[in-house]
Amino acid sequence: MNLIFRLIRVVILSLLRPRLHPLDPSTLHFRAWPLDLDINVHMTNSRYFALMDLGRTELIVRNGIAKQMLKRKWQPVVSGSTMRFKRAIKPFQKFALETQALYWDEKGFYLEQRFVAKGKTLALGVVKAVFVGPDGIVAPEEVCRMVGADETSPSMPDWLSGWPDMETAIEARLAI
Repeated sequence: MNLIFRLIRVVILSLLRPRLHPLDPSTLHFRAWPLDLDINVHMTNSRYFALMDLGRTELIVRNGIAKQMLKRKWQPVVSGSTMRFKRAIKPFQKFALETQALYWDEKGFYLEQRFVAKGKTLALGVVKAVFVGPDGIVAPEEVCRMVGADETSPSMPDWLSGWPDMETAIEARLAI
């Protein structure tokens, strides 16, 4: 991982910060360093996704899922993602990454990850994440039960209602 020092910092600070409920948002603060930039002198697209990994790591450490993952040999896996870039993150700019679970279905959790600076959204990503164990995909209800959370998912936000159709279309395309 090319963000090893940021990862170490996130894990250590996550262990020291208060525990979160699985539906609570988490926030990480970053600065865009020169190695985060592309030829256009703004944060490169791939760095957003790498930082989103750190946001999800912080969330699962703080809500207790990481402990269950280690105990049960689960691995967190992104099964789908989409991203919308609105404003560029410039060199040395400070910004926050807000990560929050929106809802879950029978297989995975849907998370919103928002890059924010000075109250403005710079980019918004939505990720479907699953936990894979020795016997396959772990049901989200089981994950919630293991951390003492309600096993009932919130309703899918209206603005995200097209996601299942997109997943079905992509699955059909992959089968070709």
